[in-house]
Amino acid sequence: MSSEDFSSDDKPEFDNFADDYDAALMRGLRLTGESKDYFARKRICLLAEKLQNLNAATQTLLDFGCGTGSATPFLRKHLNVSEITGIDPSEKSLEEARKTHGNGDAKFINSEIFTAESVCDLAYCNGVFHHIQTVDQITAATQVFDSLKPGGYFSFWENNPWNPMTRFIMSRVAFDKDAKLIWPKNARMILHGAGFEIVSTDFAFIFPALLKILRFLEHPLRKLPLGGQYHVLCRKTKGSR
Repeated sequence: MSSEDFSSDDKPEFDNFADDYDAALMRGLRLTGESKDYFARKRICLLAEKLQNLNAATQTLLDFGCGTGSATPFLRKHLNVSEITGIDPSEKSLEEARKTHGNGDAKFINSEIFTAESVCDLAYCNGVFHHIQTVDQITAATQVFDSLKPGGYFSFWENNPWNPMTRFIMSRVAFDKDAKLIWPKNARMILHGAGFEIVSTDFAFIFPALLKILRFLEHPLRKLPLGGQYHVLCRKTKGSR
């Protein structure tokens, strides 16, 4: 739920939300009974578990569509990365990211000047591609592909169109209400079209805080399209350039 159309020549839409991004997002998320930090932490912990099971080494990370950098503390804490590069088309969002999260291990770059150089072990994005025009989505995924070393992984999170609560929440968030959701099958087609090998698809965030006693069921139900979001983990094959 961050970033936007990476191909737009106009002033980035998210410049209008950089100052109150969290407040705008919480107008929708408050219906779940959880904060944005709960979802950010959970997404990255689930990713960390996946990578551990794959014995994947991840030192350098690309946060694609980083927005204000709100995922940075969780990427630092839960993933074994020594360098984070966040990119986004919204300069106002990047200014906030630099002010709040920028230091020796994290840098934030405008996507218009970012050069993909096959140096990252891992890429991460959350809710970015539904803000990218359909005709440009494979191009955006290819930019991620070109940023990764052969054998590198891309953690692709999107909002689940099957979930009616997800649709309702998005309708209450100013920067999401007009977004076009991406079906999981289409997401895999986009990623495959960019050259990625699909590793897994999982769904997360079934139960709101009111029913958190049932969250132990989320892991065994992760293959069913029930959760508020889905996660496609994919890989740049080692034979790729």
